[in-house]
Amino acid sequence: MGDFLQYVELNSFLHRLDPRTKFVFFIIMSVLTSFVKSGVALLFLFLVFLAIWLIGHIGKYMLVLLNKVKVLLLFIFLLWLVLGAFTINEGPTIYRAAFSVIGNHYVFSLDWFDFYKGAVYALRIFLMISAFYTVILTTNFSQIILGLQSWRVPYAVAFGVGLVFQIIPMIVQEFATIMEAQKSRGLEVDKCSAFAKMKNYVIVSLPLLFRVLSKGHSISLSMHYYKLNFKVKRTSYQMIRATYSDALFASVTIIATVVTIFLQINYYIQI
Repeated sequence: MGDFLQYVELNSFLHRLDPRTKFVFFIIMSVLTSFVKSGVALLFLFLVFLAIWLIGHIGKYMLVLLNKVKVLLLFIFLLWLVLGAFTINEGPTIYRAAFSVIGNHYVFSLDWFDFYKGAVYALRIFLMISAFYTVILTTNFSQIILGLQSWRVPYAVAFGVGLVFQIIPMIVQEFATIMEAQKSRGLEVDKCSAFAKMKNYVIVSLPLLFRVLSKGHSISLSMHYYKLNFKVKRTSYQMIRATYSDALFASVTIIATVVTIFLQINYYIQI
C-alpha cells in the first residue's frame, strides 16, 4: 500500500480496458469537473466515481489517497469559509455581527451557504485528482504510450505524457518520505491544528523542490546513458483493441456526463 499512487497490477474490469478508453475518460472528467459547480451534480459524479472504484477493486487505494489529500481539501474548505465570512448571502445565517475598524464598517456573516461553497470546491478538487489517479492505478507506463501512439501521436510526445503520469506519483512518494523524516526529527504534522499543519507542509516544500530537481536530473542522465532516440521507429508485441467492455464503459461515461450537465443546469446555485 506504500506505492498507492503507482500502477497496481490487478485483474479487474478497469485494468482490462483499452488505455485509450481510460485516457478519454480522464480528459472528459477533467473538463467536466473544471466547470461543474453544482453540489447536486458533483455529488452524483462522486457516486459514479465510487461505483467505478468498487468495480475496479481500487476503492481502498482511493481511501488512502483521500487520507493523503485531506489537509489540502480542508485548506480549500476553510479558505472559502473565510472568504465568505465577509459576504452577506441569502438563506439561513449562523452568526452575523457588525463592527468598525479605523472608521470602516464591516459585517461578519457566517452563513450555511459558506459551508456549501467550501464543500463544493473541496469536492471538485478531489474529483479532479481522483480522475487522474484512477488512470494511474489501472494503466501502466507502456500502455499509456502505446495507446497514444495508436492515435498517431509522435513517440516523443507520447513518451512525455506517459512520463508525466509516472513522475507525479514519484513526487508524491518523495513528499511522503520527507514528511516521515521530519516526523522523526520532531515536526508534528498529525496531532496539531489545521493552521499548524498547513505551516508545516510549507516548511517541507523547499527540500521537496530539491528532491524533485534531483529526480529530474537522474531521469535525464538515464535517458542520455541509454541513448534514447525518439527518431527510431518502435514496434510492440502487445496489441491494444477496444472490446465490448470499452463500449460499455464509454456509454456509462457519456451518460454520466449528460446527467451531470443536466443537474448542473437545473440545480446550480450561484457561488
